Amino acid sequence: VIGCVLDMDQGTISFLKNGQFMGVAFDNIPPATTQTGVFPHLLMKNVRCQVNFRRQNRWFDPPGQQVKFFEEALEDHCLPNPIEHPESLKDAELIMMAGLPACGKTYWAQKHIEANPLKNYVLLGTNAVIDQMKVINLNRQRNYADRWQELISQATPIFNKLVEIAGKTPRNFILDQTNVYKNARRRKAAAFAEFGTRRCTTIVNDEDTLAVRTDKREREEGKFVPDNAVKEMRANFIAPELDDGFTELEFPELPETEARQMITQIRNGGMEWKRRNPGAGSWGNQPKSRIEMRDGSTVGSGKGFGKGIKKEAVVFVPPRDSRDRSRSPHGHGQNGSNWGQNGS
Repeated sequence: VIGCVLDMDQGTISFLKNGQFMGVAFDNIPPATTQTGVFPHLLMKNVRCQVNFRRQNRWFDPPGQQVKFFEEALEDHCLPNPIEHPESLKDAELIMMAGLPACGKTYWAQKHIEANPLKNYVLLGTNAVIDQMKVINLNRQRNYADRWQELISQATPIFNKLVEIAGKTPRNFILDQTNVYKNARRRKAAAFAEFGTRRCTTIVNDEDTLAVRTDKREREEGKFVPDNAVKEMRANFIAPELDDGFTELEFPELPETEARQMITQIRNGGMEWKRRNPGAGSWGNQPKSRIEMRDGSTVGSGKGFGKGIKKEAVVFVPPRDSRDRSRSPHGHGQNGSNWGQNGS
């Protein structure tokens, strides 16, 4: 049983283990928290636990009479949780990113999340899934290019399941994918048909800017999308419209008129490439079957789709319940010490 003691006067957080004081862990709680409040969170993976904020259900007594349980905080010392939690799907917001690989979609989404912390956006995307598949958080500097088709094949069904769950959950979501195919946009937007706000944010840049950003991503993140796949996306890039299932359209980089002209130029160039190279990119967006349903001799052997993939496979086993249950609880902040216990 892990106990946590918050001392707002001293600005410290301490821990106890089975009732034994383990010392001060943090002494740098920002003074502003006396005004903004503090909200307890647990960040864990594949762990089940119980939490307790009440003296009545305590597993151990707090270390001294001056330490109170959270439920004992005076009403005047409590603050409502400022984080937005939509009460219904009509109150929820969807932002669907659209644009070519490396154009700046993820950067824009992350900056938007930082600028709107109270919106409590949940970012969903195949890249986010692939990042969770990394071993001990190592960058894919050497093998991302060779295994791109394998990674996308494994990440896509996981992402699709998350979209299915998200469309029924009253929260604010950002879908971070290329979404250049009109039918794909419509299909994903349809899952959020009951959301009150459905915005498509399209990032379009000139060829020189895109080339610089592509080089930067490949150099710094080791992420490389096969050229054939990018050319196939270019040939199918269609500007979003409201009838795709959106209530708003946004072009944050180039002005809308200029952005639409650039999209047409990109698509024409892609179509010309397809005309000169018939069938060259036909496999680029066809995901493989799930790895557990394939014959072992075809995994990473260069047979079938994705030739050239090395003889190694990525296996990702999703948790039994992929739903994001996290919420910011209506915690309390007060002058004095508060006590919470986590039993696992």
